[in-house]
Amino acid sequence: MPITRRAFLPATASMLAAPALAAPQMLGEQSPPLVLGPGVTRVTANMVVKVDLMLQPGAVIEVAAGRTLTLLGGLIAPLGHIFTGPGRVDLGRSRIASAHPEWWGAAPGDGGRDSLPALQACLRSHPAMRLLAADYYISNTFVVERGFCSITGAGFRGTQPGDGTRLIVTNGTADVMRVGPETSPGGVNAFPQNIAVRSLALSRSVVPDTAGGRMPAGLRAQFLLFADFREISAFEHGAGFVARGLVRSTLTDCVAFRSMTGAQSGQLWRGFLLDGARDIGLAGGNASIFLRGCNATIGGAPALADPVGLQIEGAFADTFITEFETSGVPTGIRIDGKTALIGARARHGHIDLHLVLPIIDQCASVGIDILDTSPDALIDVIDPYVAVAPGAKAALRLENMRGLATITGGQLAGAVNLAAGGRAVGLLASASSGLQVGGLKILEHARPAALTGCSGFALRLAIANPSSRPGASAIVLRDCEGGTADVLISGQNSAFASGVRVEGSAKRLRIDATTISPGAVGDAGKRVTLGDRPLAVPSRIGDLAVVGV
Repeated sequence: MPITRRAFLPATASMLAAPALAAPQMLGEQSPPLVLGPGVTRVTANMVVKVDLMLQPGAVIEVAAGRTLTLLGGLIAPLGHIFTGPGRVDLGRSRIASAHPEWWGAAPGDGGRDSLPALQACLRSHPAMRLLAADYYISNTFVVERGFCSITGAGFRGTQPGDGTRLIVTNGTADVMRVGPETSPGGVNAFPQNIAVRSLALSRSVVPDTAGGRMPAGLRAQFLLFADFREISAFEHGAGFVARGLVRSTLTDCVAFRSMTGAQSGQLWRGFLLDGARDIGLAGGNASIFLRGCNATIGGAPALADPVGLQIEGAFADTFITEFETSGVPTGIRIDGKTALIGARARHGHIDLHLVLPIIDQCASVGIDILDTSPDALIDVIDPYVAVAPGAKAALRLENMRGLATITGGQLAGAVNLAAGGRAVGLLASASSGLQVGGLKILEHARPAALTGCSGFALRLAIANPSSRPGASAIVLRDCEGGTADVLISGQNSAFASGVRVEGSAKRLRIDATTISPGAVGDAGKRVTLGDRPLAVPSRIGDLAVVGV
């Protein structure tokens, strides 16, 4: 006998005592589905439906306050508003692969309706939410704290309706999404686990309001274990992505973009911010966080103050960045150890940072900036590519970097800056120690390398200016000690005023001039100079040694 709509109206005491509608247990046979026709069906008691449920167009189920409708079978229904009322619908144990917020009244494409309540209700009901290739307007932050859940859209990077899935917040101070609890729930094992968000764009309909130091974000992810964010774009925010307290978690193919002028003049902007400034009980602000193939870009002239593609600040232990790319962002990557701020946490919080194949194109300030790290720092930069734009200060800069930092391979391109009359430095270091550079190539820079007040360094560089004569020395070592420079310098005739120029105090320095081209520095006597004084090769003055042939 088919079950009718009257079965949802618990009018009798016996029905209230046993609200579950159990399908007959008939081996090899399937019970017929429960079919609801047009109209409103009210659920006024907790109810479990074990058979499949089919809703015809126009059918609506209204669940009363404090009541739960649990579906254990399948659901066949139009992609429209079928669940209403303040009660709860539980699809988590059903045979439904994923739920749609349209069932709770989401209005894709309608900028006049708030889809946030529907998104929240959908995720409460089912651990897998599926979004259409459409725009969902929300009045405030969509908060996701449910562990073992997934939110999947139909494509990212979209800037027009129908270009994939967009969540669009209409609030200038709100994040679009916050994944994870507002405050730490305690130890790592108390963090929500296994949350996956994929294939959607996080946007806003109004300029971000950063008054009072706010930084409204596209995605704010925090206090999560085994989280996975993939193919997400974040457009026009104070920060595209903010990560704090992510443990063994990944951001893959995520994109931050900014072109909109801020509500306040001179807004800060961060494409990605890995926040390790606050103590959350981990060595770093995150623990085993992986960024893979992510991108930050600025378009137009949004009049931003100090924009940075990727900022890693405070304690950064166990951070792995692979193929991160920026385009048109003044500072591509900034690593700011904030040693004084984090205090003793720096001892374990400044180790295990890896930048692999970073691609920094047309930076107008600094390509990769490493600042204020502790003597315990361990940093690897592998095969960087940095192209400096007009106005840039340096491709790679290290300032108050203590510890051990290694730059292996890589290419620094300065032709665009140089053609515009720029004086960018390829490798610029000051008050730093423990720097090792091996196989770095520096092309067409006005000042290829300059170190001031540095100690305990080892440089193996290849420098070439085949098309220009900027007139400066290829390398300047000022007030340095305990360092070696083994450099290949080439270029057109008299490309550089000298090869390696030593200024100020020079303690325990060793310079190998073998592969410095005499033609590129005017003549052999200018391969190494002490101030303006040419030094013979080989020679020794105090504990400054020049070797080579």
